[in-house]
Amino acid sequence: MADSLHDVKPESSKNGPGTEDFNVGIRLRAIRKSKGMRIEEVAQKVGVSKSFISRLERNVTQASIATLLRVCEVVGITPSKLFDPPETNYVPAGQGTPISLGGEKMREYLISGAGNEEMMVLFSEIDPRGGSGLEPYTLKAVSDMVHVLSGSLEIVVEEQRYLLSRGDTLTFKPTLPHTWQNPSDSEICTAIWVIVPPPTGSLG
Repeated sequence: MADSLHDVKPESSKNGPGTEDFNVGIRLRAIRKSKGMRIEEVAQKVGVSKSFISRLERNVTQASIATLLRVCEVVGITPSKLFDPPETNYVPAGQGTPISLGGEKMREYLISGAGNEEMMVLFSEIDPRGGSGLEPYTLKAVSDMVHVLSGSLEIVVEEQRYLLSRGDTLTFKPTLPHTWQNPSDSEICTAIWVIVPPPTGSLG
């Protein structure tokens, strides 16, 4: 079986990034793995050796246009997908979107960017004795993680109480009733919250 017909050597563009700026091998590997496909399976369907696909994914070798088209067909993507800019969401420091999910004596900012369907990341500034309020609440999400950047944060999940200090992290199921507050009388608490996936509402 022939590994390739001829090498693809894309040219760069002065008006934007050239295709050589995109790591085709790493993208192919990530796509293959996300679809649960083994190298052997892809190689067999494309008609090349396993070692060729391995070298291609490590950018040790390049594929011919024909071979690359077959690889894309086998893993179920269009060739242009390999050269799309990576999906990113850049939020400069201090430019998070103000958001209010309730709470007292605090400010929250969405820093994961709008339209993120995988997770919600919040930056919180919690004034002394501020927090979620006295009434426990729940969220329709799978996981909630909080990391304290400064100050301290007291969290009660069901009947379990945690006192987090700078650098501490707590992960819990947000479907469990919980409350949290800054227990300090003088120091602001700053924290990062990661909720997966973004909550669709409260359970009660």
